[in-house]
Amino acid sequence: MTSTLSIRRLKKNFGPAEVIRGVDLEVEKGEIHAVIGPNGAGKSTFFNLLSGAFAPSSGEIHLNGERIDGLGPDKIQQRGLSRSFQVSNVFVNLSVFENLRCACFKSAHAGYVFWRAADGIKRVNQRAEQVLEMIGLQALRDAPAGALPYASQRALEIGMTIACEVDVVLLDEPTAGMSNSETSQAIALIRQVASERTLMIVEHDMGVVFELADRISVLVYGEVVATGTPEQIRNDARVKEAYLGEEAA
Repeated sequence: MTSTLSIRRLKKNFGPAEVIRGVDLEVEKGEIHAVIGPNGAGKSTFFNLLSGAFAPSSGEIHLNGERIDGLGPDKIQQRGLSRSFQVSNVFVNLSVFENLRCACFKSAHAGYVFWRAADGIKRVNQRAEQVLEMIGLQALRDAPAGALPYASQRALEIGMTIACEVDVVLLDEPTAGMSNSETSQAIALIRQVASERTLMIVEHDMGVVFELADRISVLVYGEVVATGTPEQIRNDARVKEAYLGEEAA
């Protein structure tokens, strides 16, 4: 298969502390690729490097064959990669639809022209309606985002992440804090999102990881110690020792 995201010898130091220690990874087009590891393994730093929040100390990141390491988040998003965050990151005082419409502006190339009425930008509104239906929040269209239940806020954030019509989506702990029923709904939404995109997810819930992922990479102390299918990861002795323990049983 073709690699959508290619990571080569990626390192990140904070002063003398080496947090990411030479990661090499190929993420294939159209796959759901999970990144797991113990607390402090460097997963959030890794996502911050991929999305442009941090600049690497060394190494390369290629998106669809184009080098993106060192670019800022806006530039990387324009090239086709967007991410969600561990903590819900919505505009709490705007409605659900208004949040989606804000996220659609860049993909529509509408820009931030203050004298142009947002309601008049047909393409933006059409895309926002399309995403609203995809994430199943039509009944809450006009509700303030800050008043939504937690799981609905996370669904809205995923909607905002994909509204800009990117090819690669990074989801950071998409089911954290959810009940079993909410997690099932989130899994269904993630599968729908993944049907047209390449996804990378960081997730602590091993049930979610093994249900969703096509391949899994295990990050331990800033290094990828194993990459493989869920079955290969379940049976990898290094992974059991480093991270999964009883959860691999």
